[in-house]
Amino acid sequence: MVIKELGQNYSILNRFSLLGKNEVALSKGFAFVLGREREAMFSFLRHLGVKLKNTENNFSKIKVEIERKRNRNRTDIEISYPNRFHVIIECKVRKGKVTEQRTQYIRDFKPECPQNILCFITQERDSTKQKVENVDVSYLGWLEIIDLYTSRKHLAIPLIKEFSQFALRTYNMNEQKEILIQDLSDPTEMKRYKTFRVYMRFETFGIPLYFAPHFTRKAKQEEGEGISYLSKVLGTLTMKPKEIVNARTELFKFTKDEELLKSWEDGVGLDNDERVYTYYFLDEPVRLIKPLRKDPGIKKGRGKNWIAASVPPNRCVSFKEFTRRMALQE
Repeated sequence: MVIKELGQNYSILNRFSLLGKNEVALSKGFAFVLGREREAMFSFLRHLGVKLKNTENNFSKIKVEIERKRNRNRTDIEISYPNRFHVIIECKVRKGKVTEQRTQYIRDFKPECPQNILCFITQERDSTKQKVENVDVSYLGWLEIIDLYTSRKHLAIPLIKEFSQFALRTYNMNEQKEILIQDLSDPTEMKRYKTFRVYMRFETFGIPLYFAPHFTRKAKQEEGEGISYLSKVLGTLTMKPKEIVNARTELFKFTKDEELLKSWEDGVGLDNDERVYTYYFLDEPVRLIKPLRKDPGIKKGRGKNWIAASVPPNRCVSFKEFTRRMALQE
């Protein structure tokens, strides 16, 4: 590892750079900040839903561990306060296989603990929350973590500022999915989107900033075939449909609009089966002047940076490409 290049007056690296460039380095750096800076710890705990006063006495009772070996696994970070809460954090640069890990980590919590939280932090932007047995499961993006520490109060603390710079520069955290495009044709799903501002899909991790449904020819919508709307994604929840009755507190984090909240609840209520889905809760959609269409023909390379033929799962495009296509329609 080069600490200072030839010709440099001083090294541009900070102390976190010495940890390396993998997810282990990122988790160790984050744990160090949490254990060293009280403001960083309590801001993170509040974000997870832990209600604890930011006092020196409370901070002294919090234990932070890294790479704790257990019977079935080794955890990245654990934060605990006796008889109050227990948090297990799995850190990843990218999303990885979180479904399998979620199951194994659930067993590491004690049922008698008042508040158990399993938190996955990945490079994906993801505000999904779940409840599994007596454990709250959260999926956060590293950008979301960094955003917690962008206030003047946090940036005045050198260690917090250095960690944020390290994460952004080393892992290129400024890149995130922008606009998700998916085919939509099922009558129930059309109603869910157009009437209730909800998009449902099988369990997934990581969410884009916006959702743009592509109405297929089979959908027979008055807008015609193509993309006619763009909706901002305000948040997601992964759950069984019946669990929506207990989700008002989580939904309230996405919006304070009671009418929109009721609409979302009704949209999820269209289902009654026992499967787990990820629900996207959307803002008022923007109507495009003309529908955006897929690239036609069979020419090799069509659909590059866009869509063609059948839209694959998790197809995301950039704002730049989306607006370019809008300009071509004028």
